[in-house]
Amino acid sequence: MDEKLDIVSLNRQAWDRVAEKYEKSHHGNINPLFDYFCNKLSKSDFIFDIGSGTGLPYAKLFIEKGFKVLGIDISTQMIRLAKKSVPQAEFIELSMTNLDYQDKFEGIHSSFSMLHLNPPLFKDVARRIIRSLKKRGIFSLSLNEPWEEGADVDGEAIVEIMGEKMYSRGYSKDEILEIFTPLGMKLLKFHREIQVSEIFGIEHTTHYVFKLE
Repeated sequence: MDEKLDIVSLNRQAWDRVAEKYEKSHHGNINPLFDYFCNKLSKSDFIFDIGSGTGLPYAKLFIEKGFKVLGIDISTQMIRLAKKSVPQAEFIELSMTNLDYQDKFEGIHSSFSMLHLNPPLFKDVARRIIRSLKKRGIFSLSLNEPWEEGADVDGEAIVEIMGEKMYSRGYSKDEILEIFTPLGMKLLKFHREIQVSEIFGIEHTTHYVFKLE
């Protein structure tokens, strides 16, 4: 079976099934580099929100700051809820594995969405993100990282969230820099912290802000 289609299909079905429950119960922590990312942009810049989910909180926050927003998500149900919650933004049902934009956005934002990609897909989507970003554009990325060095992240990549199985893999800082630095991305800011939520439990999170040189 095609690995790309298998992962994409698994995650699409899972998020469609949990969309309503997720919207009602998820009150996640705001990215600690959110303001830093926004301050690197100019008012009315175009932000691409990858894996925008229900549009909350980020698409709404971006709109309130005066940015233009395009959000994409793999889930039909998430997009339906996002259009209702943040009508001022544009939302499209689209897998990040099919991105095909060129020099379009001043800012790109991905909050824990790229966790749902295995390493080959992650590298491909990273290249698609770079093509989508204007020169000197800003990229905000939030991920989980392995709990300990040498952990079998690939062997434990199928997880259960809100009763649904999906693919989710942690990435180390070294892995991320090895992917994005050769693509012309300069790391401006990095933050690591442990976050706790009702849905996801204890997470070892990493937050990056890159600039395309």
